[in-house]
Amino acid sequence: MKLYVIRHGLSVANANGVIQGHANSDLANYGLRQADLLGRYFNAENINPEVIYTSPLERAHATARGIAGRLDPSPPVVTIDGLKEVDVGALSGMSMEDAYAKYPAGWAPDVNKWLDFSGFGGESLDEFFKRVEESVRKVMNEWDDPLADRTIFFTVHAGTMRPLLKTLLNASGDFMFFTFGNCSHAVIEYRELRSGIRRVLSDLVRIETVARLMGEENPAEGTEDTVGKKIG
Repeated sequence: MKLYVIRHGLSVANANGVIQGHANSDLANYGLRQADLLGRYFNAENINPEVIYTSPLERAHATARGIAGRLDPSPPVVTIDGLKEVDVGALSGMSMEDAYAKYPAGWAPDVNKWLDFSGFGGESLDEFFKRVEESVRKVMNEWDDPLADRTIFFTVHAGTMRPLLKTLLNASGDFMFFTFGNCSHAVIEYRELRSGIRRVLSDLVRIETVARLMGEENPAEGTEDTVGKKIG
């Protein structure tokens, strides 16, 4: 089994340096083009998932639809509420600069818990990871053979990628210091060993790399996602 974990394309809020959390934001034109490019790349490489699981938030759902529309055959897009980004509470809709200025004492003192937004009325780190883990395990339990020759896509958010990867890999780490650019994707493979199943993070691919492989430029070249590489 191969699992592709994809971050959504550049959103309007990303482009404007705005914290999103559970707030909805459409894809910017750049983001729509990123999703289209990624879908064409997967199709050219004959990477065809049986299903695309997606967050219900529009920036992720639109990315899933954009990718699916370029695949032949086009897979079903299934919405999973538990794949939403971390709830950032009162910070939703604020710029990072305004958030630091307005709530200087609200940030988690432990750098390893920067995804903890309980101080702003949002989710704690543990609540966030538990919510995503429970949703992912429920989804994966629907597939009876993890070693079967199949491919599954997830389109989610930068924050959500961390507990999602942790769960799919059954890993002890939290991937807290990874950064995920818009429409970057991670590839996980389940391989058979004598002692059981080995879960491997086999690749982490940026959209710039995909563009080069396709002989094109990154559709969002020159834009800067100042917030969303960690919370998006």
